[in-house]
Amino acid sequence: MRRTFFCLMILAGLLHPIGAAQADGITFNALSASYQFAEQITFTADVSGSSPITRATVFFQSGSQPPYSHPADPFTPATSLVATSALTLTATIDLKETKLIPFSTVSYWWEVIDQAGGTARSETKTLIYVDNRFAWQELAAGPVRVHWYQGDSGFGSAAVSTASEILPKIQQQIGVEPPSPLDVYVYASTDDLRSAVELAGREWLGGQARPELGVVLVAIPPDDSARLQMRRDIPHELTHLMTFVATTPNYDATPRWLDEGLATMNEGDPNSTQALAVQDAAAKNKLIPLENLCGTFPTDASAALLAYGESRSVVQQIINEYGSAGVQALLAAYRDGATCEGGVERALNTSLTGLEVKWRAQLQPSTSNPATPTTSSPSTGILPWLLLIAVIVLPLIVILLWRSPQKRDKMTR
Repeated sequence: MRRTFFCLMILAGLLHPIGAAQADGITFNALSASYQFAEQITFTADVSGSSPITRATVFFQSGSQPPYSHPADPFTPATSLVATSALTLTATIDLKETKLIPFSTVSYWWEVIDQAGGTARSETKTLIYVDNRFAWQELAAGPVRVHWYQGDSGFGSAAVSTASEILPKIQQQIGVEPPSPLDVYVYASTDDLRSAVELAGREWLGGQARPELGVVLVAIPPDDSARLQMRRDIPHELTHLMTFVATTPNYDATPRWLDEGLATMNEGDPNSTQALAVQDAAAKNKLIPLENLCGTFPTDASAALLAYGESRSVVQQIINEYGSAGVQALLAAYRDGATCEGGVERALNTSLTGLEVKWRAQLQPSTSNPATPTTSSPSTGILPWLLLIAVIVLPLIVILLWRSPQKRDKMTR
């Protein structure tokens, strides 16, 4: 009910943003907002009118969150307003208590009541709530905008190129339009990225940035391995973001094996360690059942490595058999709220178990480790020697057997 009320208030304000203020003789000027990321945000506005203001409230909304309201900092109504001057309203909000969605658009407006009982609402202003702890540089190409704070222009250019080149492939595969603009923030360390997510009240998911933030967040130091890491991490996180777009409002219902499988498969270079882990587990019959990968992945490092490798392998199997249409059908099913099992049944016309059986079967021809030399068994190792002995000895036996009757004939004579 409260959310409905606020929505009606917002709609009314958008339709008549300053009409009420003018009708009541109240005028707003110089609305502004400034903030320290994850610390505090301060809203200000100048207001004037024919009667002193007695009450003032700022309303603000971060992304899809319901609006918050906060009273103005204390002021003195009786002497604060004269005909030739304006009252400056200020409201300071502690962002340790009231969390804003990082990198979201924050909308805000003021509502005031004067001594004569008149009310007015200001126009709506916006700001982009970015992580302003750092001095970001920016470079754009098409819909992609890359932001970074360490490294030269070549570093930023490489990041833009990586994102721009892989985006059409992901778009064709997943079947949705990317956000425009599509912002990529490149942090110089994992600690900086983790702090941004956690300070904003978001859980850090084992190195995965949160796609619901609507931006791509990666941690890539500007060192000699930066280009290689860009080709891996930027496509990976772009895929998560596009998967989120395709499955909203039920992104959380998307199986982890599908989400991570798509992201891992789009990395620039195949992860040979993951592939070898899958081959080894298949050979030992120790693969993780697919139903166990619908939710959270294992926290153990070796098990997590296998989980990512299996996810990539399963998704590759789906694309090989069903093409991008199969992937898009799966995402549509999970967007509509299907279960892990139900999405596979609806999109691929098979059970989760049936999908797994087919996937395991295609692993069989390559279950031996190609990077490890094969040790010959005793029987295999001795076979060439047996053949050599047979080639040498067999003719001798034939000659002996042929000469033996001749010697017997001579002795008889």
